[in-house]
Amino acid sequence: MAVLRSDQAQLTFGSEAAPGGYAMNFPSAGLSGGEHGILAGAVNAGDTKIIVTLGSGSSAFAINDDVRIGPTVNAAVATDAEAEVRRVVYVEGTTLFLDAPLAFYHISQTDVDKCSGTLVTNAADITIDQVPGVYDTVDVPDMAPTFEPRYFLGTQSKRNFFTVLKGQQAFTGSVGGFVLLNGKALRYPFGKSVTQVSTGTPAAGTAIVAAGAKKGDIFITVSDATTNALNAGQIIGIDVGTATPPNTGAIVGTNAARVYPDVGEVRTVVSKTGNIVRLDYPLSFDHIGGLTTGTASTQQVSKIAASGIVYTHHIFETVDLDTVSWHVHMRDSSETAANDFDRTYFGGLIGSASIAADEGGMLNMSWDGVNFLGMKHNQLAGDRITSANVTPHAGLMHKITSTDVDFPTSNPYFFSQGSVKLFGVEVARVRNFNLTVANGEEPRYYIQRRHGEGRGPTEIREQRREYSMAVTLALPDTQASTATATTLFKEFMSEADYGGDGIRGFNIELVFARTATDKITIRIPDDYDGSAEGGGAATGGNEIGAILRSASHSITGDNPVQVDADILFRNLKIEVMDAIGYYP
Repeated sequence: MAVLRSDQAQLTFGSEAAPGGYAMNFPSAGLSGGEHGILAGAVNAGDTKIIVTLGSGSSAFAINDDVRIGPTVNAAVATDAEAEVRRVVYVEGTTLFLDAPLAFYHISQTDVDKCSGTLVTNAADITIDQVPGVYDTVDVPDMAPTFEPRYFLGTQSKRNFFTVLKGQQAFTGSVGGFVLLNGKALRYPFGKSVTQVSTGTPAAGTAIVAAGAKKGDIFITVSDATTNALNAGQIIGIDVGTATPPNTGAIVGTNAARVYPDVGEVRTVVSKTGNIVRLDYPLSFDHIGGLTTGTASTQQVSKIAASGIVYTHHIFETVDLDTVSWHVHMRDSSETAANDFDRTYFGGLIGSASIAADEGGMLNMSWDGVNFLGMKHNQLAGDRITSANVTPHAGLMHKITSTDVDFPTSNPYFFSQGSVKLFGVEVARVRNFNLTVANGEEPRYYIQRRHGEGRGPTEIREQRREYSMAVTLALPDTQASTATATTLFKEFMSEADYGGDGIRGFNIELVFARTATDKITIRIPDDYDGSAEGGGAATGGNEIGAILRSASHSITGDNPVQVDADILFRNLKIEVMDAIGYYP
């Protein structure tokens, strides 16, 4: 008998435009001839219900229908647009309540059709196809329900509970200790990733039309799709320039208030129909339309060469974190596709994470605590399920096989490629470090109408952010006790107060370089530029750098003597330089 094997399983992830809006395009889903209609009004990414105007002679939609929301056949609007499938969990008149939030913005009069259960998809439809790194195990966020025993007075219970009620559901997972092959997994516990062209210049391009483009869009409409040859396979930068963010200057164009290039991102053109350009992945930012064509560095849509380009991806903190979708695909030992076990988890907020390296090893990352809003799976039928024989949380969904995955081709970042700078001085005897961030995320369960079997969190909210770093240092060569050079012990004794103007703290720089143009740089605090330490970080509110909380110089069996230091800091900034244009 065939069995499911761990070495036949894979985890992939993708970004969401709104919490829970897992983005999987369904342009060619098989449609039923019965239920069909159009949206009575526009809907946004993140919406969980739609109002539908039924078509002439159409049957009403019903609970457990899989419906495709996507591109309209109305000749007055674009026919090339995003499409997605959701399951109907409740019907109230012409309002359909969906099993998961929408991934895309849809205009009024967008088609809504029942799916027959047949899926015909292209490789470009698969967007949850990123691999975080080299992982061994995954704690999948399968549903964890709660059951509440209820006790009633009565002689028949005999001190035992009378009945059981179903309570809230939780969906929590983690991926521990995966080896980083690129920086794509880094940003989610911290904030946004903005792409800059560091080597090479974007060519003259075109502009997105006046309506602009929304976060999550796969199709964008440009003002000039022929002159600048935005053909299939062309790499394009959207609001990408050569200036280093953050930048508060205005972009050249009809909207003088446009800030550039703090929403820069890179995509590849999949296809072009007239002025409608299809991208390989959903957009990570909103983009303003209607800008005039200016210099190469101010183009809204600019052509980028296929090779010889070096990108710098700047990872900045944000208050609200973007959520992720996970997809777990499992194929049995007989390689029987009909037996595939697929699950998609949506609305995941990576609340706590760590970046670590040990001597002789590789740079690792852990997504330690990830809470999700819900899940979907492909195990449709159950012999004990009475509601149309459909298993709760089941639905029509993509199958993501190994041929659909965007596997990295680069090597790991090795400990031997790293350098650590403390107090502005490179420290040669670092044995290991572990940098952690905790966002204090809290799943919230509000009082509101819930439909179907979904009793997961209504939303997940970030609380105060906390950073820390543990580092093991073998002490450097000795010096005279009267020497003025900075040492770990003297820094610890000063308590980050260097006299006169209050607590200041010091700067930290971690660099893991495969080559001069292929590296990860972490700087603490975020305004540190890697130059000489000087007097340390700045003083005052929102300025303080790193502070040593403990640095005991104990006598152990280690030679030279080593110190396990615990460091508190306020914020950080990450830069990843490589030849990869697309960062989710």
